[in-house]
Amino acid sequence: MTYFLDTNVIIDLLKGNSSVLAAFKNAYTFESVRIPNLVYYEVLRGFEYTDPKKQKNGFELFAQTCGIEYMDLQSLRESAKQYAFLKKQGTLIDDGDILIGCLAILKNAIPCYK
Repeated sequence: MTYFLDTNVIIDLLKGNSSVLAAFKNAYTFESVRIPNLVYYEVLRGFEYTDPKKQKNGFELFAQTCGIEYMDLQSLRESAKQYAFLKKQGTLIDDGDILIGCLAILKNAIPCYK
């Protein structure tokens, strides 16, 4: 099984949240953990704004270790379909969550949100 980490999960990991760290260690030991490219962007964007170089370097190493999962045309098309479906149902969610969720479905992964 592959797990995709969400931005808030990565932030908690970097802050040393013990319950999130324990869950990550278990998943990383026995399963595959990846970072969607949108999440990579969101975390890096925050570091560029606040400029904590030490955390940024730690995140870069963490991302290299886990690996980045990239959106492709298929995942973008599926995301657009799901956006339209959710909007028609009146249950629209954040674009990022739709993109990550659809990428996870197409890659047979489980998105890990907080």
